[in-house]
Amino acid sequence: MPDTRRNSGAARAALCGLLLAVMLVLGFIESTLPSGAVPGIKLGLSNGVLIFAVYLLDIPTAYILMSLKVLLSGLLFGGVSAMIYGFAGGLLSLTLMALLSRVKGLSPVVVSMAGGAAHNIGQVGMAMLIVSTAPLLGYLAVLLPVGLACGALTGIAAKLVMQHLRTVIRPVKRASRRQTLVVLLAALLVIAVGVFALLRLPRGGVVIESEALPTMIPAVERPF
Repeated sequence: MPDTRRNSGAARAALCGLLLAVMLVLGFIESTLPSGAVPGIKLGLSNGVLIFAVYLLDIPTAYILMSLKVLLSGLLFGGVSAMIYGFAGGLLSLTLMALLSRVKGLSPVVVSMAGGAAHNIGQVGMAMLIVSTAPLLGYLAVLLPVGLACGALTGIAAKLVMQHLRTVIRPVKRASRRQTLVVLLAALLVIAVGVFALLRLPRGGVVIESEALPTMIPAVERPF
């Protein structure tokens, strides 16, 4: 029995390290790709890895991986501002995906699409808090359709990969329901504080030209 537990823990640690490495590599590849018509938009390739963590590992582990990816990506490829925006988007996106993944019969593709949209909402919301102005909300008119489309692509890829991985990987120890509930409640509390702060923003404000948005939203992308 002790050997089995040690082997399970070692397998879990190795799998988490592999997933984190894959997310960092995909994040680096994304950082080298052109942003297209709207500056800052990325494909969000690593979101598929995060979906895998939600479905095949557990929710607390997915939050740890998301946080580590945001931190390391900021240190390696971005900066403090990129980490702030990345964590805001990642927290909202992962929380929504974690909740939706518990809905029976809901496809991972739909969950990924919702996560893509939520990630863009979270980052734009953080930008609105930093510059204390509401007109940035109009930026979502472009980001939301892109987030949904990217979420569909990464969700389809993740679903196909998970169908094969379920047959080749060994089950790993999952977090208890109590641990999962505590993590989700903490995430929801942070999100509620952010929403409350957004509601207190003045509805007026300085309209920001679109050319200035990339400097305030340097890493508007899908999770991680």
